[in-house]
Amino acid sequence: MIGTVCRADVRFRRRGWSNYELAQFHRMIAILCGVGFAFETDSGVTDEGDPWLVFCEADSGEVCAHFARIGGEYVAFGPCLDQILTGTTLRQLADHFIDPCRSAASARSRSAPAAR
Repeated sequence: MIGTVCRADVRFRRRGWSNYELAQFHRMIAILCGVGFAFETDSGVTDEGDPWLVFCEADSGEVCAHFARIGGEYVAFGPCLDQILTGTTLRQLADHFIDPCRSAASARSRSAPAAR
């Protein structure tokens, strides 16, 4: 008699951010802090298992940027962006996110009154 073996269709679902991904967030924070931003972060995982992370202004707690990995693609949005950013790698997304934030910081510093 020949037996039949049934294997369950088990899908691997990665929970949270990898160490490499967290390093990319730390790189972004270091660059943006260098141009005058001060952030706190919060993160979690959706019910579907997709990780998210937000940058919040240290003083006000206001969300400055929201990042997520959804279906293997990275997405980001923040007030300094005029559209949602997407990327196949977090490094690529980070680079596209940093440039407009640097510009916003530069514009903010030019419009601030000079210290007397």
